[in-house]
Amino acid sequence: MPAELTTTQFNHLKQLSNDDNVISALALDQRGSLKKMIASASGEGESEEVIIDFKKAISEELTKYASSILLDPEYGLPAAKKRDSKSGLLLSYEKNWV
Repeated sequence: MPAELTTTQFNHLKQLSNDDNVISALALDQRGSLKKMIASASGEGESEEVIIDFKKAISEELTKYASSILLDPEYGLPAAKKRDSKSGLLLSYEKNWV
């Protein structure tokens, strides 16, 4: 038997979804590959500040077209503050396997 959602859980899912009840998330959680692409394009080493600024700019410009945004807590938290007021927030998390 599937578990039922609480009202709070349902409301949170609605905040992440568009009018068709689809989560159309903008995903900016690619830390490793994004670092390499930015370093390659700039000809400089990997810069955390450049990655943070990139994620902030993308969030500010594109979240008006997405129901939510997926960000990482490592570089994405400043971008979360720049998202459109109608765009929900999904944060990735890490699990250390021992």
